[in-house]
Amino acid sequence: MIVKPWWLVSFALFLSVLIVGTTFGQEEGLYKITILGNAKVEEGVIRGAIQSRLGHPLSVEQVQSDLRAIFALGYFTDVQVDIQSAPQGKELIFIVVEKPSIKEVVITGNEKVKLDDIKEKVTLPSRSILNFERIRENVEQIRKVYFSKGYYSVKVTHKIDYLETNEAVVTFKIEEGPKGDVRKIIFKGNERIKSSDLKKVMTTKEWNILSFLTKSGILDEDALKNDTQLMTAYYFDKGFLDVKISEPKIDLSDPKRIRIEIEISEGPQYRFGNIDLKGDILTSKEDLFKSVKIKRNEIFSNSALRRDVGTLTAAFADRGYAFVEVAPETSVDRQNLLVHITYTIDKKKPVSLERIQIVGNTKTRDKVVRRELQVAEGELYSVTGLGLSRDRLKRTGYFKDIEFATSRGSADDKLNLNVKVEEAQTGALTFGVGYSSLYQAMISASISDRNLFGLGYSGSLRANLGGEASDGRLSLTDPYFLDYPYSVGFDAYIENVEYFDDYNYDVKGFNIRVGKELTPIWRLDGMYKLEDINIFDVTRDAPQSIKDQEGRALTSAISATLSVDTRNDYFAPSRGHRSSITLMPAGGILGGDNDFVKAYAETNWFFPLMWNLVLNLRVKAGIVEPYGGKEVPVYEKFYVGGIATIRGFEYGMAGPVDDNEDPLGANKMAVFTTEILFPLAPELGLRGALFCDVGKGFDDFGDFLPVRIGAGPGIRWFSPFGPIRIDLGFNLDPKNGEKSQVLEFSVGTVY
Repeated sequence: MIVKPWWLVSFALFLSVLIVGTTFGQEEGLYKITILGNAKVEEGVIRGAIQSRLGHPLSVEQVQSDLRAIFALGYFTDVQVDIQSAPQGKELIFIVVEKPSIKEVVITGNEKVKLDDIKEKVTLPSRSILNFERIRENVEQIRKVYFSKGYYSVKVTHKIDYLETNEAVVTFKIEEGPKGDVRKIIFKGNERIKSSDLKKVMTTKEWNILSFLTKSGILDEDALKNDTQLMTAYYFDKGFLDVKISEPKIDLSDPKRIRIEIEISEGPQYRFGNIDLKGDILTSKEDLFKSVKIKRNEIFSNSALRRDVGTLTAAFADRGYAFVEVAPETSVDRQNLLVHITYTIDKKKPVSLERIQIVGNTKTRDKVVRRELQVAEGELYSVTGLGLSRDRLKRTGYFKDIEFATSRGSADDKLNLNVKVEEAQTGALTFGVGYSSLYQAMISASISDRNLFGLGYSGSLRANLGGEASDGRLSLTDPYFLDYPYSVGFDAYIENVEYFDDYNYDVKGFNIRVGKELTPIWRLDGMYKLEDINIFDVTRDAPQSIKDQEGRALTSAISATLSVDTRNDYFAPSRGHRSSITLMPAGGILGGDNDFVKAYAETNWFFPLMWNLVLNLRVKAGIVEPYGGKEVPVYEKFYVGGIATIRGFEYGMAGPVDDNEDPLGANKMAVFTTEILFPLAPELGLRGALFCDVGKGFDDFGDFLPVRIGAGPGIRWFSPFGPIRIDLGFNLDPKNGEKSQVLEFSVGTVY
C-alpha cells in the first residue's frame, strides 16, 4: 500500500470542497450525514469530529473544517466529501480511506538487553491504527531503555512492511554497540564555583569504584537537562543571579568512556541590601526581626531567604495563624549588585484545632497515639507542636508511616486534624542458630512485642543457649502507668557464663524501673536492682582479685539515667541523636555485699550524606570504682571487645588480660565508632555498613594509649523475624594469640 504525502491529501481535500461547493444551496438544510469506507474505526469517532449539524444550511467553510478535523484524527490516508440533493434537503457524504492496522511488532538485534524489558516500553498494540508519530516515540523509548543500561551508542531504526490485507508489520532494528559509563564531566567558565561543588549538585555522576552500589556513571538525558536547572539554582543560591549555563554537550566519540562538557557564564555576585518588614506585626518589628537571620551585605542566597520565610511563618503559625502568608518582595539593584528584601506579612485569622481524628490504627489504641501528640483539641494551631508530634510518634516504633492532614472545621477559624498512621510490625517470634564471641555456637529463641495489646506495653521473653554462656530474661514495661506520664517496668533474668578459663559465674536477679519524660525529647529513668552472683570453678593460677571474690555475693544498687532522643526514625534514623548518661551506686546504705559506684555514658549521632548514605558516630565511655576497701566485682567491669564495643576482637579481648590471655575486665573504657550505612535493597529493609571502632578497656588513664582498632563490613536487615545484624570485624593490629578477624551475628528486637 502507498501512503499519500500530506500535500497530496491536502490538495485532495481542497479539490473535494471546490467540486461540491457549487452544489450547496444556501436555503436548503442538511437532513443526512453519511460515513463510508470505515471498517476498523468506529463511526461514532468520525461523527464526533464533524461540526455540521442537521437542519442547518451548509457552508463551504464548515465542510472544509470537517474534512480537516476528520483527517486530523490520524486514522486515514484520504478523506473525501460528496453532496447529494434530495427533496428533504442536502445529504453530506464523507468517504474515508483508512490507514493500515498493525498486524505485528517485530524487534531484532537485541542481544544484551532482554526482549521483555524492551516490550515494556513499546506502545504499539496489535490491530491498532498505524501512527507514524507513535512509531517515532517508540524508537525514542527503546533508545532510553538502552541508555538506562549504559549502551549509549545504540542505534534504533524502524521499517514498515505493508500487506495486501491493509495491515502492516512494524520492525524495530537495534544496533546495540558497546556498554559505557560517564567518565568525565568538564566545566568551562566556572571561576568562582569549584567543579567539585557543581558535581555534588548534579544527579548525573561520574563512574567510580562504588558504581555497582550507587549506580553512578549512568547517563540519563532527561536527568542531565534537569541538572542544568539544579546548577542554575545552586548559582542563584550563591548570589550569581545573572548566571547562564549552556546545554550540556555529550561526547560519544568513545561510547565506552563518555565525556560531558558544560559551559558556564557566571556573571557578578550579588549581596543582600536593605531588609524590611511590612504588613501585620505580632508585637514589634524589633521582636520580629529576631526571626530574620540574613544580614545586609551577606551574599544573596535563595535558601537563606526561604529559611527566613519559614521561620517567620512558624513564628505566626505557633500563635494560631495557620494560614499566614509571608511574601518576600525582591528589588534587584544591578548597579550596586544588591538585592533589597521586604517581607510582606498577612497573618489572617487565628485558628484553633476543633477535632483530632486518628485513622489507620488497626491495633494501637487511640489513647496511645493521642498521648504522644503535642497539640490538643481547642488549642491554637501550632506548627512546632505538629512537628514534635510527628517525631514522637515515629520514635515509638509502632508505625511505619505517619501523615498529618488538616481540613476546614465548622467555621473559618477552626481546623480539624487527621492523624493517619500505618501500623508497623511490633511483635516478633524468633528462633535461630548463630555465633558470637561470647556465646560461641548458640541457639536463641525469643518472643517480643513493643506494642503489647495495642496499649504501648513493651514485653519480651528471650533465651540464649550457647557453648560458653546461656541466659534468659523476662521484661515488661508500661510507658504510661495507669495513664500517668510515668513509665514502670521490671526485668527478671538468669545468666550463666563459662567463657573464661580462670573462673565461671552465674547471676540471678531482677530490677524495677521507673521513668518520667521531662520534655518531648528529654527523660529521666531510675532503677533498683538486686542480684545474686556466684563465682565458681576458680583455677589455681587465677589472679588473686578473682580468688578473693569466689563464692556467692549480693549486689543491691540503684541507678539514674538522663537521656535525650532527637532521632527522626526509630528503625533506620538518618539524622538526630540519642544520648544518655547513667550513675549507679551499689552497696552502702542499700545493703548487699558489693560496694562500688559505676558511671557510663553513650552518644549516638546520625548525619545524612549524599547518595542516601548515613554517617553514624558513636561514643561509649564508662568508669567503675569501689569504696569501703572492697574490690570491683568482676562481672561489673567493662569487657571491651565484641559486637557492642570493638568489633574484630573477641569478648573482652580489647582490654586487660591475665597471663593465660583470659580477659579480666576493666575499670574504665572508651570506644569511638564511625560507621557508614548504605542501602542495598531499601524495599526489603536491607542495608550495608562499613565501620571502624577505636578504643579499649583500661584500669589507669595512662594505659589508654595505644588504642585497639577494629574495622570491617556489616549487614543490617529488618527481617520479618526481627532485626538481623552481621558484622565481620578485622583486628588491624593483632597481638600474639589474638584472632585477626571475628564474625559477629545477632538477631533480636531493637529497643
